[in-house]
Amino acid sequence: MSKLWTRLASAPALVVVAASTAIPLLAISVQHIASVDIFAIWQRPGVTDALFFSLWQGMLSTLLTLAFGLFPTWVLARYQFTGRSILVALVTVPFVLPTIAVGAAFLAVLPTSLHRTTWAILLAHIFFNISVVVRTVGPLWRSVDQGLIESAQTLGASPAQVYRHLLLPIARPTIISAGSLIFVMCFTSYGIIQILGGPGLATLDIEIYRRAVQLGDISGATVLGITQTLCIACAFAWWSRSQGAQFSKIGDRNSARALNRSSRIIIFLTTAAFTAPLGALIFSSLHTRDSWSLTGWKVLFGLQDVRGLNIDLPSSLATSLVYALAATAIAVPVGMAATAFARRHWIHTAVLLPLSTSPVVLGLAILITYDHAPFDFRSSRLLIPLVHAAIALPFVMRATIAMGDVIPPDLRHAAETLGASPWRRWLNIDLPLLRPALATGVAFSLAMSLGEFGATSFLTRRNSSTLPISIANLFSRAGDIPRSTGMAAATLLIFITGLLVISVDRRSYS
Repeated sequence: MSKLWTRLASAPALVVVAASTAIPLLAISVQHIASVDIFAIWQRPGVTDALFFSLWQGMLSTLLTLAFGLFPTWVLARYQFTGRSILVALVTVPFVLPTIAVGAAFLAVLPTSLHRTTWAILLAHIFFNISVVVRTVGPLWRSVDQGLIESAQTLGASPAQVYRHLLLPIARPTIISAGSLIFVMCFTSYGIIQILGGPGLATLDIEIYRRAVQLGDISGATVLGITQTLCIACAFAWWSRSQGAQFSKIGDRNSARALNRSSRIIIFLTTAAFTAPLGALIFSSLHTRDSWSLTGWKVLFGLQDVRGLNIDLPSSLATSLVYALAATAIAVPVGMAATAFARRHWIHTAVLLPLSTSPVVLGLAILITYDHAPFDFRSSRLLIPLVHAAIALPFVMRATIAMGDVIPPDLRHAAETLGASPWRRWLNIDLPLLRPALATGVAFSLAMSLGEFGATSFLTRRNSSTLPISIANLFSRAGDIPRSTGMAAATLLIFITGLLVISVDRRSYS
């Protein structure tokens, strides 16, 4: 009976992954790869340059993110101070923000001389991925015995020596793990590159989009996409094994010490670095040419008409919310059921496939596969929420695993002794204790669905554009009014997403 429940509980998660990712990837592989010269495609003009740029900017972005992220991670992990939970939320929010909104924020904060440059891309990647360092390295440093540090200081070690010879070696495995995830995120960057990148600054994702949409080279785009997916899937599988449950909250142990001067400086610089892009985004939404103006917000909310500029905010926002609610309704129960009953690691690794697949590749694969028999689902309104649910599923499962591991086994054993079935034990014991994980899963599913851009850009229709798609369309238009309206829309999207994440962080970090 127990094995039957395990199989039944894990089946929906595997079905979601298969329908949203595995079947489309397999279908386009069979259809477009068998008859082409794979090695010749990698030698086509633009591909080598895109691969080289993806590699070197990914490595440099990773090194810079680790370099700038480890210091605030140490302060947040080891000190308690007023506003700490807000700062943790401020650092965490960018990771689930729409990349299109992050790009807009950096267009607003950076001088025009840095627009469409590598520096803009690197800064945006640092801003976007520092939360990975905080969430992975922080819990480990949180658990370091303060007596060990004090012993080293007693023996004459300076703070720099303690950091270099004690703390870094202890955290080396998690730092490598965090760096691997950051590299994958930067290597496959799409939305940020599309907004901030200029001529010659194209990642493989941009090249895949160019070949599929502009050149009509579906076979070439498929080869590039499948190869990239296989490499990323292996990296994510390794990262998942090395991470365990470390992507959990920073606890309250060793957090009562007073801040020193260097820690205060780090807090100030971190706060300034993360509020500046958001503040500049708001400023740009209220500014056109050389004067203050509410034109962008008026156009956004339909209070002012501008010739040739039509944006239906209620429709875009309603579509985004409907998709987000539908994706959450799929991801949360499916993810919680799978982690509650299916403790096998291969299932947890399998659900990483949608996350390891580039959104551009995923959207292209679904567009081709489900647009004709036997899978003619292209017109189904459930298709986009299904993809969003698949992308959010790993985060739901990780939150549930972290919370489920601390449930006392004696409670389950006692219920089993009294004759309770696995379903009854989960319903009466696990579910009440998993309510924080449920709230986390709901918030992050909503946030990730609201901000998803890559796959949705392939799958959306004109009468069902989401808010990120509308923002991208505004930034593609020339002129101050489309730009300020796009900034206003990005501000609105960041505000909605930030509220969701902060609601989770108050439960997890306060």
